[in-house]
Amino acid sequence: MKRAYKTKRNNRLAAQVEVSTTAHEKEVAFIMVAKGVLAFRESAHIIKVAEETDCSITIASGKKIGTTKSILSLVNLGITTGKSLVLNIKGERNEEAFREVSKIIGGETDSNS
Repeated sequence: MKRAYKTKRNNRLAAQVEVSTTAHEKEVAFIMVAKGVLAFRESAHIIKVAEETDCSITIASGKKIGTTKSILSLVNLGITTGKSLVLNIKGERNEEAFREVSKIIGGETDSNS
């Protein structure tokens, strides 16, 4: 009986290991200087980019961190022109997401679209 329990447990552990190795995603991090203000409109556009590219985007400014899971966390960063920030993007299409987010933070795109 003890041996059967061990086998069952070993199979369970093997299944958990397979799940964790297949969930590995590409992750990139960049240090940027904001050329515009990150308000509600820009934050909503960043969240839209994250949804379209299926990426997880995190922005850190000082001791504050904002994610694309909450628009208020991005707005509360208080990013203004000239403020440095760290942009962390996790997902398969991270390069595409970086290009779009850097345009938004750089003030090069119209956030209304």
